[in-house]
Amino acid sequence: MLLQACLLILSIVVLYYGAEFALDSAEIVGRFFGLSPLVIGLLIVGFGTSLPEFFVSQLACWRGHPEIALGNIVGSNIANLFLILGISGTLTTLFILRREITIQFFIHIILTAILIGVLLYGKLDLITFSIMVVFFGGYLWHTFHEMKKQREHYTEEHDVEEKIDFKIVAKLILGFALLYGGGELLVSSGTALGKIFGISSYIISAIFIAFGTSFPELVTALIACLKKKNTDLITGNIIGSNIFNVAFVLGGLGFYNVKIEQNFHVEMYLLGAAAIFLMLLALIKKNFGRPAGILFLASYGFVVFHWIS
Repeated sequence: MLLQACLLILSIVVLYYGAEFALDSAEIVGRFFGLSPLVIGLLIVGFGTSLPEFFVSQLACWRGHPEIALGNIVGSNIANLFLILGISGTLTTLFILRREITIQFFIHIILTAILIGVLLYGKLDLITFSIMVVFFGGYLWHTFHEMKKQREHYTEEHDVEEKIDFKIVAKLILGFALLYGGGELLVSSGTALGKIFGISSYIISAIFIAFGTSFPELVTALIACLKKKNTDLITGNIIGSNIFNVAFVLGGLGFYNVKIEQNFHVEMYLLGAAAIFLMLLALIKKNFGRPAGILFLASYGFVVFHWIS
């Protein structure tokens, strides 16, 4: 037990430095290409912090445990929205009134509708894979189109002084590697501790593995809050990570022809309500602050209680 507790602490340290390296180098790379903090969070950081979900889900399906993969993806999206966004909102005000963020919230609603449709459909197959490919392709096209416009606008008004070299790229890759390794170590040590204390495998997969694979996003958001980074980076990371989780990670599981046997009704209601709530906030010109953060944290506490009970 002592060894697993030490490994758990080590995983948190590894995740911290992974987020530190990835965040700093991603900002430099993004500024070099003239990208906004929102696009940096959506594309670079969002993809990097979704790597643990990708590897854990693929390994779970390969080993014949699709329920762990599904619980990991759905649970991670819930943790991203309610836990990480909730904590971020209580620590700092997330400014969400710009047009670009409103568009991302609209895309997130479409994504959530697709996820709910897949869960109601009851299986992951080539049909769901095709739907995810179309959505993900459209999302990437839109994001790269925005990147091109931002770079043209940026280079017209600024001299691109930021430089990237091998050290920056290596630091970015090392950061993502540490996020993956730290996430894996957190999951394995936490699972072992759970078994030692007699916690059921369902609770471990539904809560702890999902939290573990979302921990990189949490560390990244906390560092961004503490260092007073642009809040678009936090919002972009969470929305981008959710999009990658569903369209890229869940979509890729269609090759395994997975039958969905779990009941995700409560999770579907919560994810749908959160997506609509964020969209409404943007439409009525209200930022995501402490009251919304507390509401989201309370919702996360409710769903955890639901899973345990």
